[in-house]
Amino acid sequence: MRPRTLVLLILVLVILAAAAVYFLFFADCGNFLTDWQGRCKEDTAQAEQQPAATPSAAEESAPAEPTPIPPTPTPEVTFVDVVVADVNMPVGEWVRADIVRVARRPEENVAVVGGVTFSDPEEVVGRMLKTDVARGQEILAPMLALSPTDLADQGSDLSLYIDEGKVAVAFPIDLFSGAAYAIRPGDLVDAVMTLRLVEVDEEFTTKRPNIWERIIEERLIEGQAFLASQTSEGRLELVPGINTVAVIEPGEGKEQIPRRTTQLTLQQMEVLWMGSWRDPRIAMNQEFNANAQVSAQQPGAAPTPFPKERPENQPDLVILSMSAQDALTLKWALETGIGIDLVLRGQGDTTAHVTASVSLPQILEGGIIDVPETGEFSLEPRVDDVPVPSVPVTPP
Repeated sequence: MRPRTLVLLILVLVILAAAAVYFLFFADCGNFLTDWQGRCKEDTAQAEQQPAATPSAAEESAPAEPTPIPPTPTPEVTFVDVVVADVNMPVGEWVRADIVRVARRPEENVAVVGGVTFSDPEEVVGRMLKTDVARGQEILAPMLALSPTDLADQGSDLSLYIDEGKVAVAFPIDLFSGAAYAIRPGDLVDAVMTLRLVEVDEEFTTKRPNIWERIIEERLIEGQAFLASQTSEGRLELVPGINTVAVIEPGEGKEQIPRRTTQLTLQQMEVLWMGSWRDPRIAMNQEFNANAQVSAQQPGAAPTPFPKERPENQPDLVILSMSAQDALTLKWALETGIGIDLVLRGQGDTTAHVTASVSLPQILEGGIIDVPETGEFSLEPRVDDVPVPSVPVTPP
């Protein structure tokens, strides 16, 4: 081996040995130290005693990252049964089983928490509403009339059934004018009126013929009694049988025969009540007290619905709902003695009928009835002596 090669080999060994010493003793100190026996430990101790490095201005101005908030668990909602309106119900409506239903409402509902709701429809059936209730709205205890005194500020119970813009009128009826007492509350009826027309003097407004007295002119000039005997108003006519002019007057004791005409006048009047009105609050009070006794003796018993209709077998009155103008027409007709009959409409029929008045000339001219011809024979007894078949107005 050459001397130069040996020197290079020794130099390489020395470098490798120095590198091994560095990695063994100075790698954990973080920098090159000459005093390897204690300097590394001293730097390590100083690093432990040295305070943490102060952040720079840029680091201080940077916003701190927010600490994430753990999600709140969703609370479990509990639902309960609540009685609600299944249709829109106005004030005064009697609650029925077919217009209410049971719905689910959260237990935290204000009305549920307040204890003013109902869970069973039977608790509200048969009670009257004191306020309007919209469809889907809960029926609450303050909305119901608990006793007759709760309705004291509402006026007459009958007014609760009169539609806005209409009025209630009492009309007298009998077996004939009241459709044989078949009418019931809720029906629609029309009024048929028969008018008896007579000619009147335009100035006197009295029924013709007038009574007049002929003046004797000569006596009037002489200052004597100048009035002749009274006679009825007549007219001059040529009498063919005697071929002369004569004064034609009404027969003695005979008055003008009225001309009758019949027409359908008032239509679609609603029947509110049959017979004389009796305040149902009295019956409500009796029912309420009876229900209270039953509830006390039998807890949980369903109340008996308050009666809504009390039809009479032979009522003498019917209470009708109609417009104010129709009410004036009906009152005028009653006070002038016009014959009025009520005709019953079919269930749900709201047709506006257009009719022509009926009178004797209209019947004859229209060919509905022909005028009978004279003949050689007639019937006995006379037609005006035969009683007309009829049913007594008040049955025995």
